[in-house]
Amino acid sequence: MTRQIILYFLVFFLPIKTCFSIEKDTKSSIKTEKLEKNYTVQQKSSVNNTHQYYNQAESLKFSMPDSAIELYYQSFDVAGKEKDSLQMIKSMAGLANLYAHNGKFGHAYDGYWEALTIADQVGDNESRVIIYNGLGWLYSFYERNTLSLDYFNKAITILKKNSSINRLLLVDTYYAVATLKRKIQDTDQARLYLDSCLQVKKEHPGLQETNAFINAEFGYNLYEDEEYEKALKILLPLEPFFSEFNHSYLVIYHYFLGNIYNRMGKLKTSEKYYKSAINTGLVHHTHSNLFPIIYEELSTVLLKLNKTKEAYKMLKISKDFNENQYGSRNTRNRRFLEIKDEFRKKQEQEKEMLREQELERLTQESRINYLKNIIFYVTIVGLISVVFFVYRTLRNKYKAKQMLFIEKQKMEEQKIKEVLDIKNKELTASVLQIIQHEETLAEIKHDLLKQKKEPDANQINKIAKKINLNTNNNWKEFEARFIEVNGNFYEELNSRFPKLTQGDQKICALIKLNFDSKGMSKLLGISTESVHTTRYRLRKKLGLERQDNLEEFISQIG
Repeated sequence: MTRQIILYFLVFFLPIKTCFSIEKDTKSSIKTEKLEKNYTVQQKSSVNNTHQYYNQAESLKFSMPDSAIELYYQSFDVAGKEKDSLQMIKSMAGLANLYAHNGKFGHAYDGYWEALTIADQVGDNESRVIIYNGLGWLYSFYERNTLSLDYFNKAITILKKNSSINRLLLVDTYYAVATLKRKIQDTDQARLYLDSCLQVKKEHPGLQETNAFINAEFGYNLYEDEEYEKALKILLPLEPFFSEFNHSYLVIYHYFLGNIYNRMGKLKTSEKYYKSAINTGLVHHTHSNLFPIIYEELSTVLLKLNKTKEAYKMLKISKDFNENQYGSRNTRNRRFLEIKDEFRKKQEQEKEMLREQELERLTQESRINYLKNIIFYVTIVGLISVVFFVYRTLRNKYKAKQMLFIEKQKMEEQKIKEVLDIKNKELTASVLQIIQHEETLAEIKHDLLKQKKEPDANQINKIAKKINLNTNNNWKEFEARFIEVNGNFYEELNSRFPKLTQGDQKICALIKLNFDSKGMSKLLGISTESVHTTRYRLRKKLGLERQDNLEEFISQIG
């Protein structure tokens, strides 16, 4: 009680001076800032894609945090232009993690939620696990342990349902829950989760072999149970590993060693570890959420060592850290995060409402487009139907006209054929009549010749001449009728075969009328053998071969 009164007296009444370590850190920070500016100028020309930006940011996040922040933003912007959603999530989550390490919890909170929004949009579960873990740690800094545990459990649920996700994330999540349980004095549960970490690593040999962080947590739990010697037995052998492979973790590690030695009464050793934790944090720009506690604990140790002025300075720095970076134990800052939660929920509700409105609008547009498409396709089908109907109608009309024309042509041809048939019949009848006349005249001639001895010979000869004249007139009459029916026959025959005699032409005309040799002999008054001889000579004049048919050839003329 007396010690605390002295501390508060120092805070409010002694003059405020900046301690040597802070002055040293200020000079160091000015030097670092210059290095960061030089680095930024040099690197902007060499870094040209999102992965390079991200990798450079990761390598500089503890040594040059300002440059790392700029590189994270550049990585995020380039990934956005390249539409690489996973890289956008990695960049924003890395930036949020860096802000959390530097005590900029409001920025960290915003970064995690922006990354989570993208992860939800693309449905990437591994990214969700990383972000849920980050939010869980962030809420634990504000001692909102229930909400913190909720986020860790969300990550565990996803990891248990998706065995394809890297199992190291399950180890990290169990480790985070163990740390949270230890902070709320539930060391039994903390050990169970640490055992779960070891079990997962045992089931998956491919994971990192070292258990240094898990063993350190076992040591911290022993510290919480006030088993200080056992805690040191576990913790002290781990220092070489952290010094070589994870120097920034020495902030937590030395803080706990300082606590243990403080409880054991070894104040000088405790002071050394507290100061080492602070210097490591200042150099690596990390775990700034512990600074208010470490400075406060250091002030109590210095007060026990009767270093009153230095104790006051440490307590003043602790108070400044609490005010400047919204320390995790500050009630006002917890309320700030609650307000941000309420604002975020309100924003999400508004976004959800906007999404629903947009969905309704899109649904309405979809319906309108659907109706438009129906009208369009109905119109197209209607037009096609009309065109098809018109085409079919026109085609049918054309076919009807064509059929009518063909029918007319057939009728005309039939009519002509009928006329020809009639004419040919008439001509045939005329020929038959001539034949009959010829036969009658032949008989008369024969009778007259028989009676030639008794009657007057001159008279008989005169009768015979009259009979011959009558025959010639009959043939002329036949030719006139033949030409009337087959007008072009003689013209074509003469044009093609000008050397034919009148006798040849008569034979051709009779062949055209399908007269056989016997009919020709009677009509021409010659023997059948003479007809055959005349036909043979005619084939020669017409240029026909032996296999050629004379009747078919003559029928095609005219």
